[in-house]
Amino acid sequence: MKTIIKTIFSTFIILLVLGCGKVMAQTNILVVIDQDYTKKNEVLSQLPSGVAVLQLKSTSNPWKDIREKLTSDKDLKQIHLFAESRYNSLLMGGTEYNADKVQSEFELSMLEGIYTGTHYQLLLYTCNLPSNPEGLELIKDLGNRTYFNIAASTNCIEESDHDLNFDYTTLDQPIAGSIFKN
Repeated sequence: MKTIIKTIFSTFIILLVLGCGKVMAQTNILVVIDQDYTKKNEVLSQLPSGVAVLQLKSTSNPWKDIREKLTSDKDLKQIHLFAESRYNSLLMGGTEYNADKVQSEFELSMLEGIYTGTHYQLLLYTCNLPSNPEGLELIKDLGNRTYFNIAASTNCIEESDHDLNFDYTTLDQPIAGSIFKN
């Protein structure tokens, strides 16, 4: 009888530890998806369970929304941003962020203010922006203003493809892979 109880208890502990490990592994991830992202529903349906999601709307400043979410949850360290882009601009919350708009966006310096010694990591799921020098400069400028390490997808394949590649040239440190990799 004692052997059965010990076995059941041991199995329970192992399952508990494994379950908590999986949940804890997801708690540092924030998925940010713009309201106008064309594949929004597809992305939302394929996300792993337990991932925090912030949907950007045009009724408020998207960078402020991101800052407030990061401030309210100190465990978040990795941000996966799904937004439309052009060759020299990022479209978020109904606003087009080009070089001039990034220069004048006050909320970006507020994001720098939450920096606590560890850079947040931002993976940008869009292929137009990093495909040219102007787009890469905009990504670098965003990284400098926010203290985020930013990587952007470099090939226009499906976001949920496990072979999605990222350009890390704007980073100070390596970033984990796609949110869709297990």
